[in-house]
Amino acid sequence: MSHGRRSPSAGFTLLEIMVVLFLITLVALIIAPKLSFHKSRNLAVMTRKIVREIRELQWEAISRQRMVRLEYDLDRGRLSASELAPSGDLVSLAGPGIKSYHLPQGIHLSQVRVLHEGKVTDGKTFTQFFPSGAVESTTIFLTGPRGGRMTIVIRPITGRIQVFSGEFREEKLPPFYGPPAGEIPSLEDDGD
Repeated sequence: MSHGRRSPSAGFTLLEIMVVLFLITLVALIIAPKLSFHKSRNLAVMTRKIVREIRELQWEAISRQRMVRLEYDLDRGRLSASELAPSGDLVSLAGPGIKSYHLPQGIHLSQVRVLHEGKVTDGKTFTQFFPSGAVESTTIFLTGPRGGRMTIVIRPITGRIQVFSGEFREEKLPPFYGPPAGEIPSLEDDGD
């Protein structure tokens, strides 16, 4: 019976294994943010980031009681935010969760549809967020590596955000112009 000495064939203790795993994890957490592969080029990850940005801007518009914009530069693959200052000038907006950023290589804004401009495939455009919580109707089409596609739809009035895998096209409904000559239709039967 030997106390204090281990035989060469005895394995590691549970404590020794846990210490080694802790050290490996600690080193990985320190090094991982510095590695280039950590910056995901995944289309779904980028879509979630844009959705978070949209939600932050909705909240900023409501809390600041100012009009806020999410600006898209389709040629450069850049998104940024601004607010309409009381002076009437557009001022760059940044804060927790709100940052100007470029899309990762391989991911592109292929098209943005906004109410005030329609379909935009190049240049710049924006989505307007109102102090009431309403948002300008917007559809954002993202294209990723290997032909992947995602669509973000922002509903007006409610600001509801929907994400679709692939390219989502809504059915076009005819515009509602109201009754002719401003007449208000009656729900009662006239009986003539």
